[in-house]
Amino acid sequence: MSKQSKAARALRGAVFATSLVTSLAVMPAAQAAAEAGFGLPLPADANEVVMRSEYVTLPDGARLAADIYRPAKNGVALDGKFPVVLHASAQRFRLETDNRSGAGRFSTQMTKLANHGYVFVVFERRGMGASFGVRRGYHDRNEARDAHAMTEWAASQAWSTGKVGVYGCSNTGDAAMHFLTNASPKLKAVFSGCFNWDKYSGGMRGGVLANWGTGPQSSVELDFKNATPVDGDEQRVLLRQATGQHAANTNLLDLWSGMPYRDEVSALTGTAFWEEGSIGTYVDKVRASRVPVYVQGGWLDDFRTQGFITLANLDQPSKLIIGPWGHCLSGDFAMTAEALRWFDHWLKGVDNGIMKEAKYHYTTMNTRHGDEWRTSSVWPPAASRPHAVYLGEPRSRAGLAANDHALLAAAPRAKNGSASFTVDYLVSCAKGTGLGPTCPQDDKGLSFSSEPLERDLELTGFPVADLWVSSSATDGPLFAYLEDVAPDGSITMVSEGRLRASLRTLNPAPYKLPAGLPWHGFYKADAKPLAPGRPVQLVFDLMPLSYVFQAGHRYRVTLTGADPREKLRKEASPPPSWTILFDAAHPSKITLPMVDAGVEHG
Repeated sequence: MSKQSKAARALRGAVFATSLVTSLAVMPAAQAAAEAGFGLPLPADANEVVMRSEYVTLPDGARLAADIYRPAKNGVALDGKFPVVLHASAQRFRLETDNRSGAGRFSTQMTKLANHGYVFVVFERRGMGASFGVRRGYHDRNEARDAHAMTEWAASQAWSTGKVGVYGCSNTGDAAMHFLTNASPKLKAVFSGCFNWDKYSGGMRGGVLANWGTGPQSSVELDFKNATPVDGDEQRVLLRQATGQHAANTNLLDLWSGMPYRDEVSALTGTAFWEEGSIGTYVDKVRASRVPVYVQGGWLDDFRTQGFITLANLDQPSKLIIGPWGHCLSGDFAMTAEALRWFDHWLKGVDNGIMKEAKYHYTTMNTRHGDEWRTSSVWPPAASRPHAVYLGEPRSRAGLAANDHALLAAAPRAKNGSASFTVDYLVSCAKGTGLGPTCPQDDKGLSFSSEPLERDLELTGFPVADLWVSSSATDGPLFAYLEDVAPDGSITMVSEGRLRASLRTLNPAPYKLPAGLPWHGFYKADAKPLAPGRPVQLVFDLMPLSYVFQAGHRYRVTLTGADPREKLRKEASPPPSWTILFDAAHPSKITLPMVDAGVEHG
């Protein structure tokens, strides 16, 4: 095993003991969860399901297309009243024949709630699919008013008990959470995944338009071709009328890219739309609703930070589950069954133990098989402590590439220390959610590596970059990637963050944040162009993680000036250069959430 330097050993210390939590700390919670039904597949179907579709007329006259799934026997809907779960969709998918429980993209399996004593209603939001109306923005106040009206409608139906829940993931997850910003008293529970508490951070994280998706984009003809007409409209007459109104829909990419600042007033909506469309803007209303919320996330999802921020702000009963999944995926975990447990508890009063379990249920990636699932009552977990590692020069450059530098235990003392790179715009990556674990960018900038680890190291929480930099340009984004480098040189991307340099001003957050998380206002008045060659401090978070770096591996931070996901990138000619400073006056560092195995997770 490679020997660590004295400084690295000092950094490692007692808190860097094995990252594997002892079975005494983990197993009781896991066993209790299993006994309560956590992680188990859906039970056998109790009912058949029948579906019919119709238009629901809203108070302002707009008509929304809805598929209504009801419990049935012998092909006939059952008499009686059932709780209702709504799904505010962008498109009604007819995939209810997929009977898998928890495998893959579970959103298409939620209709199976109707097999277990619910009425499940999928409706298309205004201006989308077969629904009438115009999509003014995306999760605007029209949609919030529609959410209230749809809740009241669902509660008033003859087949309804009057208790309503809401489900959603991705854009429908945002929609589900917006039910809370204008909540009806009939709304009793929300199960939502992979959404944005702060819409600016979802579309423009770090002030950079660099996500794979920018929301559903379509046209009148595509809507007419792809949308599903409601029953009785087989000739698609109403569908043609509805989709014709979509010609006035706002183009979402134009909307997002036209608002570089959080408080920018969009010419397309006439409002500061990042704020109008953000759940966090209505935090007081969300809390006042008292509606219980279950958040689902994925360690490979671009929006995973947002779920943790959401729970930090909820006073009502709430839970979060996050596993080794991409956007709205759940692998082999039975997420549909977990949603059923949630709705059974809050809509049917079933004492199934779900609220006796820990608030946070999460997996730790790259750990020993069978030890992945962890629980905590707080986030970050109590065992996670922030430890700074400093960027600097290695003791020896033997065998290192020119762009390779060191992560050190102690702050630099030298009067001089820096390294530079020129932005490389020729970045690429296979399309997917986030950069993924196999898309390193180490040849596009500068890398800073630890020495090989003597023992496993777990990071659980939020990494934070605190960098002193200068540039030859007046602005530009800086990207930071946290990587796992194996002894054979293979690289796994673990986390990443970014910040546009002119938007570096830190502001007090208008809502609660998890401990240690910085917040940028991204306000127009706070924009500060760089003075070429003059150092400035950039502080920004990387995506949260729970990950084990194994003994013999290195952890590494790579910095670049471009990212494969950027949209509408403005490329300078010649490309600018960045200088990263690491001297006594400019101690650049990365604060890592290192787990002390001697402390219970929480």
